[in-house]
Amino acid sequence: MNNKLHPKVKMLKVGTIRLEASEMASTLTLQIKNELGIGGGSSVTLIEGEKNILVDTGFDYEWLDTAENKKQNARNLMRCLHDNGLKPDDIDIVFMTHWHLDHYGNSGIFTKATFLVSKPLAERHKQPNLVGINDGEEIADGVRALYSPGHTADHASLIVDTLYQDMKVRIAVAGDAVISCSYFLAGRIWKYNADFYDEEVGRKSMSMLSNVADIIIPGHGVPFMSFHI
Repeated sequence: MNNKLHPKVKMLKVGTIRLEASEMASTLTLQIKNELGIGGGSSVTLIEGEKNILVDTGFDYEWLDTAENKKQNARNLMRCLHDNGLKPDDIDIVFMTHWHLDHYGNSGIFTKATFLVSKPLAERHKQPNLVGINDGEEIADGVRALYSPGHTADHASLIVDTLYQDMKVRIAVAGDAVISCSYFLAGRIWKYNADFYDEEVGRKSMSMLSNVADIIIPGHGVPFMSFHI
């Protein structure tokens, strides 16, 4: 197999979700999930090929603005990297699907990586370390960006073309355009964030991803086989 043509995709961390599609949003539900250790951090996906690409950084308990929580999050992510034979300096690109702390909170440990986001996000935040990319732009062999707004106005996902057992497979690393399998099956978009953009646009993005991908890696949960919605 030629890794430059067929990158390898692996989840380093499966993100958790504090409210499933079937659950009502309530303080009690969130308190119980917190006691159960559900931190709400995003999934973290590694794409190995021409370059080592990390998609999102999996920051748990984002509401705990303490030095210890930040250190613990960094340790957890570095352990995930270590378990896969990697160090932070081995990551060439950190692709952030959108600007929520549970998806970018550990980015400070990657001192040598290039940080890629959608061009609208880069223009909105104007941080010197963020590089904006266009819709459809290829960031490595077999890896391209796909704008997927709805959850936020400037959300973007990655589409990866690879091989498994000599079969062509297309994987959507969706971020919160598809927050979990339960939301996908219910046709729901996560809209509890203060910067939520548009429900109908979000449904169109989710449908678009389901139509182009064989497998979807959601922002918070395990990968699942896609189907047209």
